[in-house]
Amino acid sequence: MIIVTFSDPEEQVVEKIKAVLAEDQEIECISIADGKEMAFGDVEIRTKQRRVFLKGKEVELTTREFDVLYTLAYYHDQVLTNRQIYKAITGEDVMSDYHGIESSIYTIRKKLGRNIIQNIRGYGYQFKKEK
Repeated sequence: MIIVTFSDPEEQVVEKIKAVLAEDQEIECISIADGKEMAFGDVEIRTKQRRVFLKGKEVELTTREFDVLYTLAYYHDQVLTNRQIYKAITGEDVMSDYHGIESSIYTIRKKLGRNIIQNIRGYGYQFKKEK
């Protein structure tokens, strides 16, 4: 929640807005085994089989890559930080491996296309669903 009064100087208003936007959204641990099947344009995610298809052809993903892709697709309407992705996958608040999430995103982009995951500069990542 943002509370701004008209007596606040302009700089304070901007700082209050930045502070609220920087707060983490609450992300829950996702139960992928019970998850729903998803399709976005040419990408199909068959959750129960842990399989991903691009234009009907299966794409091999590691366990971590699948988990990261599923998490971003599940929260496709949100921008997620590395920490939020890690928490959704592991259920742990403390992230021990930032590089692992970034590495998985890099590999997913190589396998499914560069534009599948957008980098939101200075914040995190968002799954780009095609129309």
